[in-house]
Amino acid sequence: MTLTPNLTASCPLVLACDGGYAMPLATTLRSIAEANRRWWPLEIYILSNGFSENMKRKTIDSQPEGSCSIRWAPLDLTGFAGFSTLPHISTIAYARLLIPSVLPAGVSRALYLDADILVLDDLAPLCQLDLEGAVVGAVLDERLDTHVKLGNTCIAGLPLPSVRDYFNDGILLIDVAKWRSERIPEKALEYLERCPHTIYGDQDALNVACDSVWKNLDPRWNYYQIDLEKPLSDMTPAQRPGIIHFHGWSKPWDASSLNSNAGFYDNFRTRTLFARTPAKKLVQVPIVIWSRLKKLLKRSAIVGHVWNRLRSLQSRDGRNSAGRLSV
Repeated sequence: MTLTPNLTASCPLVLACDGGYAMPLATTLRSIAEANRRWWPLEIYILSNGFSENMKRKTIDSQPEGSCSIRWAPLDLTGFAGFSTLPHISTIAYARLLIPSVLPAGVSRALYLDADILVLDDLAPLCQLDLEGAVVGAVLDERLDTHVKLGNTCIAGLPLPSVRDYFNDGILLIDVAKWRSERIPEKALEYLERCPHTIYGDQDALNVACDSVWKNLDPRWNYYQIDLEKPLSDMTPAQRPGIIHFHGWSKPWDASSLNSNAGFYDNFRTRTLFARTPAKKLVQVPIVIWSRLKKLLKRSAIVGHVWNRLRSLQSRDGRNSAGRLSV
């Protein structure tokens, strides 16, 4: 792909967000802008639901002047109401199925990004990547792909699709024309109609629709943040991924989650109009203390259970040994 003077004119960025996620959206956009200064103004589409004009303005004003050209695309999501999502996931997640419908006719590809990420590197190498005929580029979801490879048909009693390889749909490099010609949205919706309670909703549906026609991207473009991993602040700039994805329930802006990258994330948030006030930081102190205490008590309970179990087994072995000796 040939780069244009404005990278995102030929590969616009697309995000999806509802009003309750305004702060993470603004923070994500701030990270994108700061890591991609040479491509300003960035062409960005936001598939939105329940966004007030005040929140839109606050999100826009959180970005460096001249960095972004943001176009809002309000969506009606009532058609997805019958499909399930996990408790920490909004129905707006299904909006990614509609991406090509909001883009201008001449756009050949687009980069979809979740709103719970931080972009830490220039996006040009990702946007210009050769998809080699694939409909979409994505990163393998190693945890769920393992379940698929083992032939597990469900997780927690909910169905998991059977596909060749399973990807995470938080970052998607989309060939827009092929997305349309391969009828990806229609195939995804057909799967959802058959399995409305599939565990990972839109992600399961897209894996089915794109089965064997997607390209596996370098994991650095969708690095899954897990709370027990090495904190980003401990990594050198060269070690850090291109995109960090705070997937799952443990979000760095949630004080009760004790996320190891909370401080790193807050450095970006502070540069938006959604920065925490001193009063807000003070209110969160007891939340953090209580969360740490609960974690410690839970760990103590587990240790106590294991210790009692070991003592029980040791006592039983002792009785068995004594019995054998007395024979």
